[in-house]
Amino acid sequence: MELKINKYSIVIHRGPLDILERFTQNGAKAHEAGGIIVGKIINEQINIIKLSVPSRMDKSSRMSFDRNKDSAQIILDYEFHNSNGQFTYLGEWHTHPEPFPTPSNTDLQMLKQQFKNNRIMTDFIILLIKGTKGIYLRVLDKYGFHELRIPNKN
Repeated sequence: MELKINKYSIVIHRGPLDILERFTQNGAKAHEAGGIIVGKIINEQINIIKLSVPSRMDKSSRMSFDRNKDSAQIILDYEFHNSNGQFTYLGEWHTHPEPFPTPSNTDLQMLKQQFKNNRIMTDFIILLIKGTKGIYLRVLDKYGFHELRIPNKN
């Protein structure tokens, strides 16, 4: 899936799309799921290549997901090392139990904090939220944010 959002060209590869589908909250009691987004930039195109899956150390409920920082760092270090430094942290993903997701204030604050406080190798950060009928995508950079809503393709 290739998307254009402001100056950004983003390609979401098949593997991450499969993970988003796998963790969609279709059941009435399904908990939120989430993780980190890993990928690389090729010729100014952002490639979302991998999504981490929830770990036992993450905390979740029907309406919340709290990613464990330590397990995410282990995954990120592994991906960076095994790609010879090509794969990097691009952002965060999680699910919402609504058809077309809208980020909560908690989601937006978390994204701002990640962008401001973490040492990241890009000049942007991505938030992906998977709902039951679509995906919300936000790119945050030093100039502000850009967002896109993508309906499921059926």
